[in-house]
Amino acid sequence: MPRLPADPVRRQNRTGTRDLLGKVAVIVGGSRNQGAACAELFAERGATTVISYAHGEHAAARTLAALDGYGVRAEAIRSDAVQSCDVNTLFKGVVARHGRLDIVVHAVGAFLHKPLAQHTDVDFDLLIDHNTRSAFNTLRAAADHLADNGRYVVVTSAVASAGPGPYGLYAASKAAVERLVSAAAHELAGRDITVNAVAPGPVSDSIYPGIDVPGPHSRYARSRLGQPEDVAGVISWLVSDAAAWISGQVIRVDGGTA
Repeated sequence: MPRLPADPVRRQNRTGTRDLLGKVAVIVGGSRNQGAACAELFAERGATTVISYAHGEHAAARTLAALDGYGVRAEAIRSDAVQSCDVNTLFKGVVARHGRLDIVVHAVGAFLHKPLAQHTDVDFDLLIDHNTRSAFNTLRAAADHLADNGRYVVVTSAVASAGPGPYGLYAASKAAVERLVSAAAHELAGRDITVNAVAPGPVSDSIYPGIDVPGPHSRYARSRLGQPEDVAGVISWLVSDAAAWISGQVIRVDGGTA
């Protein structure tokens, strides 16, 4: 469902800058939650913005309509990040249509909350496929298709480095991605491509709806759950020139959660 609007920007620019004009960004899993928030920030700053989604066409259409309001080129492409052929086709298509690829954000994932011994084989496949394999697929394809001085950011989780708890397999699937980030940052440094991870704490979205809203004496330092925009703001900064000297890092975005 491509959109190639030529209208001037109609929404107020919150950042006051169009520093991503001429850049092409792909947000894998950009139809909702943190991915959609990133897409809006990139479009607001002038980037040609492509979101991909594996399912949920209505959510993708809503996000695409929001991107239209910024007067940039925007597309929503159905693509399953768990399938390497889908990811390669997605990136090749973006470069063919828009001439380049400068920014890739990976915001795909699955979450399960249960003790390790209670996980089934199906649970294992779900978490490894959606959290680890999908990130590997996009990182490998990004290495082939990103322009020099490009940016890759993957959303992991603060749980990956947390202490014991009922998140063992989920944490392991995210921790593996953070090791890939470290390796890729080293391998792509010669092309001035930065590779980073953003590790949110609990974020109120469709995956974690925020039923247990923290109170003033909870372990959540800010006494609230994070919002997708809290995470997107950090990702938006990481793809800017101001963050050009930051690579191979995992940045926690958790409001000081203990």
